[in-house]
Amino acid sequence: METPARINRHASHDLVVIGIRVLDDAYMNWVATEVESDHALRAWFEATAADRGAAYVAYQGAVDHEEAAARDLQRLCELIQP
Repeated sequence: METPARINRHASHDLVVIGIRVLDDAYMNWVATEVESDHALRAWFEATAADRGAAYVAYQGAVDHEEAAARDLQRLCELIQP
């Protein structure tokens, strides 16, 4: 019976390591999308009148991307709560 217990310990450890990596990736993705939306906001503010409409659309897309990344991170955090 010792072998299954040892396998379970190793599997549990591996699952924790994988979970931490997934959570870290989700966090880093959210940070990157936050930076992208900040850059898009600055580009919109600094755009010329001719480019302002396109810059606004790009900003909206960046914000949508950031919100999706934040939702993913939130869902992962909720999954690990005891």
